[in-house]
Amino acid sequence: MPPSRLTAIVCVVCCCVVLPAAAQVVRLPAVDMTGSVYPGRQLSYPDATDEVFQSPASPDLPSFLQPENAAAPDIEIPAAQKPPGPPGARSGVFQKIMFDGAWIPRLSTGEGFGMSEMQLRTVLALPFPTRESPLLITPGFGVHYLDGPASPDTPPRLFDAWCQFRWLIPVTDRLGFDLAFRPGYFSDFEQSSDSAVRYGGHIMAAWDWTPRAKVIVGAVYVDRKDVNVLPAAGLIWKPYDELSIELLFPRPRIAQKVYLPWDTSAGVENWLYIGGEFGGGTWAIRRADQTNDLVNYRDYRVILGTERKVEGGLNTWLEAAYLFGREIEYDSVTPDYKPADSLMLRGGVSY
Repeated sequence: MPPSRLTAIVCVVCCCVVLPAAAQVVRLPAVDMTGSVYPGRQLSYPDATDEVFQSPASPDLPSFLQPENAAAPDIEIPAAQKPPGPPGARSGVFQKIMFDGAWIPRLSTGEGFGMSEMQLRTVLALPFPTRESPLLITPGFGVHYLDGPASPDTPPRLFDAWCQFRWLIPVTDRLGFDLAFRPGYFSDFEQSSDSAVRYGGHIMAAWDWTPRAKVIVGAVYVDRKDVNVLPAAGLIWKPYDELSIELLFPRPRIAQKVYLPWDTSAGVENWLYIGGEFGGGTWAIRRADQTNDLVNYRDYRVILGTERKVEGGLNTWLEAAYLFGREIEYDSVTPDYKPADSLMLRGGVSY
């Protein structure tokens, strides 16, 4: 059996085994207010590259960096009241499950290109060697239904099957590292070319500059035809608890917590955010003439979104985006294709 096809089978089997598990996801991680040697513990483990460690403004920083209203460090919390780990994280291996979908309409019949996407993933956490330094395993599976272009030809469907291994490493009370490796199989499942096997990952360092600001430095390896490595650097700043400014490349975002008069239940948070994103991917395909090829799609996105987080319940988010700078490239001599600008509607649920 070809190695590439074996990789795909392994990824799909992993998804089928673990995806029935359910847990909580927090896309804007908060911090635990109990004591810790690490600068703040997450309400739950992150599931995306841009969720680097936890939010700043942790009470577990050194005393000279403590906010004025932080609890006194010498107050002893009874052992019976201390959670065994991050309060939103499950005590077992399974942490959370997520489903999201997106629709990009084909606005122009001539230069238009549309796509519908669905993705299912889950997060598992293992002590490595402790819960404060976890190994996160995230298998996932996605499908893309293409609408055009008629020429040059593209397959009707593209598939993603991957499994990410991510290790969060605390070094000091202010410094930590985030390492990830993601093997995957990206193809139309009509050919068995080794070029369908692609590897991603990242290495980042996060340093608590002040109680409300975190500096991020690192790089992301995306293993795409158009780009291999992207710098990942910037600043996460929380002027106050209701505002998060994430000046991070390649996914900047500003999020504001809002209060809705009809949604005041305990444990419920509503957020509005605006951000940017570098979208696309590379897939191995079989052309209409039965030859193997690589297709690469990319775009740039300006996103406006809303998110509702429910502690211990169902979290939902909905986004609208404008897509520009779109381009479809082939590995063969086929000319590149530049679709017209479009819109995107994307949403998801997690538990």
